[in-house]
Amino acid sequence: MKPKRTLKPAVVLSALLLTASASAESKDFPALESKYFAALDSWVEGGGRIEELRERVVKTCGKLVLVIASPKERILFLTVERDKYDFRVDVCTKMTVNRVHKQPEFKKGGIGSMLCEKSNVLLFKKLCKSSGLR
Repeated sequence: MKPKRTLKPAVVLSALLLTASASAESKDFPALESKYFAALDSWVEGGGRIEELRERVVKTCGKLVLVIASPKERILFLTVERDKYDFRVDVCTKMTVNRVHKQPEFKKGGIGSMLCEKSNVLLFKKLCKSSGLR
């Protein structure tokens, strides 16, 4: 039997506050999105130091996922769909790393074409464009 998942009140409150303020802050989201893409570009331009991966890329990708997500997705990512959130962070990280350290799954016909050509996830489309995969 699977253990019952309980939601931490702080996580639920954070998700609700983030969503409630989304309409008021939505004008700031493009600026945050640009800031986070610039941070990823900076890591790439600096040579893509693996020692800085977690601090500079993974954390930035986590923020980028939330900024680009819809208000509904934000709540779900921070509560019951953590696996989808983690997947998007992983894809963002992998695409960013691929810009400096080529990853085999992004060779022609691999997962890159699936993410860039067949996915409807806005984040993936933007990452494909910024990473030069499409």
